[in-house]
Amino acid sequence: MEYEFSQDFTGPEARFSMGHEAFGYWLTQEIGARTDKLTEISNALNKLTQGTAWDAEITGFEYDLILSRDDAMVRAHALSSGDDLDLEEDMDFYDSESSARCGLEDFAELIAKWAEFVGYSG
Repeated sequence: MEYEFSQDFTGPEARFSMGHEAFGYWLTQEIGARTDKLTEISNALNKLTQGTAWDAEITGFEYDLILSRDDAMVRAHALSSGDDLDLEEDMDFYDSESSARCGLEDFAELIAKWAEFVGYSG
């Protein structure tokens, strides 16, 4: 999973490699520099890595973060809306911008780097 962070007049932005784009949207739109969310994520990661929790879910406006002891997944609410799209034969629904997953260690490293980038010291 490759990514880069940047800052412009709208705030911090994260861009990810293909297949992990949802992490970029989630970090940029849901988390940003919000200390409350970064603290909530940090606390959930600590509980998972210390073995005091099996999983955690952090609900956002457009995306949810679902954590287990093994991995992390972000998923757009639009995927859960129940709207079944009738696609023509030989057509696939592209949802890489709506859902992504990675290992918990990689996710913890990502969050640490994002927190440092946005100046969070929690």
